[in-house]
Amino acid sequence: MSEKEGVLCRLMSDKGCGVVQEDDIKPDKRLYEIGFDSLRFMELVILIEEELNITLPDEILDLSPVTTVSDIFEIVARMS
Repeated sequence: MSEKEGVLCRLMSDKGCGVVQEDDIKPDKRLYEIGFDSLRFMELVILIEEELNITLPDEILDLSPVTTVSDIFEIVARMS
């Protein structure tokens, strides 16, 4: 796992805006499986933008039932 992916996992965990422990966040997990609804997801987007000093594209705001942790990793990697 890269340093940036580690930061993202921390932000998705109970240390950020999530509800699960950092160790429970795996790339293949769907965001809904780790407790993210649309409101919590918007909190995550804001945290990512602030922490990594990037602006995420509007396309990321379309959270779907199949959005995975890995999807977030890929989008952030493209923005950096």
